[in-house]
Order: sequence, then C-alpha cells, then structure tokens
Amino acid sequence: MGEDGRSLNILEKAIRLIPGYKGYKRKEERRDNDQLFRMLLVERLEKVRTSVGETVNSLHGPDLLAKVGDIDRLQKRLEKVTDEIRFADRGYRGWFDVHKVQEDELDKLYAFDVALAEDVQAIEEAVKALYSAAGAGDTISGHVDGLIGLLLGFSEKMASRRDLMIDLEHNQPMD
Repeated sequence: MGEDGRSLNILEKAIRLIPGYKGYKRKEERRDNDQLFRMLLVERLEKVRTSVGETVNSLHGPDLLAKVGDIDRLQKRLEKVTDEIRFADRGYRGWFDVHKVQEDELDKLYAFDVALAEDVQAIEEAVKALYSAAGAGDTISGHVDGLIGLLLGFSEKMASRRDLMIDLEHNQPMD
C-alpha cells in the first residue's frame, strides 16, 4: 500500500525498490535505465559476494576445510550470475529503438524488474542466515545449497527477461 492507502502500481513499486529507476516510458532514457537497473543488481550482488567472503573469516572448528569448499562453490556461482548481468547486452537496443512500447508490455517488464530486485533481497537475506550459521558453528551446507538454488533461479529469470525483450521486439504474445 502507498502512503495514501492505495495499492502501488508496478512502476511505483519498482521505483521504490530500485534507487534511481525511472522505468522505460521515455524512449531516450530506456537504455540508460536498463543499464542503471542492471548495475544496481550487480552492485548488490557484489556486496553479497563480500559478505560470503566474510563468512569464511567466521568459520572455525575441525570441519573448516569442508565448509570452505561449500563457500568456494557459492562464490563461483555468485560470480557467474553477477557477470551474466554485468555483460548482458546494454539496453536491448533493437527492442528499445524500434518497437512502439505498449503500456501492458511496460508493465510486464516492470513486474520482471521488481521480481529480480525481490530475488536479490531474498539472496541477501539467505547470506545473512549463512553468516549467522557459520558464526555459530552450525552446518552451512543446507544454507549454501539453498543459496545456489536461489542463484540458479535468478539466472534463469535473467535469461527469461532477455527472452521477454525479444518477444516484445517481434510483437509476439507471451504464453
């Protein structure tokens, strides 16, 4: 709900979740806003990678080496997902330059961006739980596996976003 009691539309929600985000309504700002959005995701995931690295420093006990292997596996997956976002085509130029954007198409894209931002929040929370478990000397394998699952889902969603852009460019209906 917004401050005035009404529910937020999807663009308003995106603007609140993603600092500096303006959406894709103005053609001349679309590529820049897409780049801004993706770099904000990268920045947040880089902070997650730093937190995972700090988790290694909190590890202790006889099974330290096994835990470090789990953390290494997680860091490699984080690096891969972060690079997928960082090196994605900037602004999906073909769609943004040629395609006349309809409101319902923009709403789909905003909903996708909100879902990605919310996924990053879930990843951040899962890393906090991992850090707490590691600091308490608890088993972390379940936390690591859960985080890798979140990252795999996030990676698939990013690929779906690219597919959404292509479908919109060709004006094909989404299933």
